[in-house]
Amino acid sequence: MDWEITFDGITYQCINCAYCCSCEKWRIYLNYFDKIRLKNYEYAIEECCGDFKYRLKVDEKGCVLLNDNLCKIHLEKGIEFKPLMCRIFPFSCMIKWDGTPLLIIKHYCKGIQHGDVDKRVIEEVIELIKELYFDSFEEIINAGMEYSSKTWLYDDVEITWEEREEFGRYIFGAETFDMLLERCYEVFGYENDRLFSKIDEIKVNLMKFDTKNNEKEIIRYLLELNRREHFRKMPFYREVEKLLDIGNYLTRFSDVFIGEGDVDKQLFF
Repeated sequence: MDWEITFDGITYQCINCAYCCSCEKWRIYLNYFDKIRLKNYEYAIEECCGDFKYRLKVDEKGCVLLNDNLCKIHLEKGIEFKPLMCRIFPFSCMIKWDGTPLLIIKHYCKGIQHGDVDKRVIEEVIELIKELYFDSFEEIINAGMEYSSKTWLYDDVEITWEEREEFGRYIFGAETFDMLLERCYEVFGYENDRLFSKIDEIKVNLMKFDTKNNEKEIIRYLLELNRREHFRKMPFYREVEKLLDIGNYLTRFSDVFIGEGDVDKQLFF
């Protein structure tokens, strides 16, 4: 099964900050094989409800196995004994409208924009995700895909999913917001003033920080969000509005990647 990588242009390398171990608004759940590998750490495991029956305990500092910013399991047993969710972070999986697995990266990880993400890392993460959901991955795909051939351009205008995907890639594949505006004209016509006023506001706000890289990175991130399909239940016109609102929010930051981390927290927490 082919996976689609959604984060072209983003690099990542673990910087040993242990933020992932803070369990700020997430928990580390264990599948059957995790539980077996951690047989000597029963004191750090608790039962829970849901798809996974066990998870790691937390205290006020985060995971109870965190010791001086280091993972006790990693130190004592090696990385291969760590829970799969720990080894997967900051990557995750979503399901595309046609059932294709999407590999995503969470921008609130502090290792974003360090090092590189090479092919071996991606291949390993994909295998770890499949191992985590080993007996239910097909069910997850079936539950996440769309079974109608049609979606919505506007509230009352239908298009195919293929057309929607093509429009999204075209609009947010622009190099500048001027180009993005022209592509919105082509897709939606000239009468949709709300979209165009949003783009004008972004262009004005971008002038607060004297860097063209912000414009380029904001558009790249909006394309990444479009590829993740967070907002695909909306008509496409509404999705574009939502993404432009996010783009405008990112203009508040001189370091756009900090803003992207905030957005990803809102989307995933």
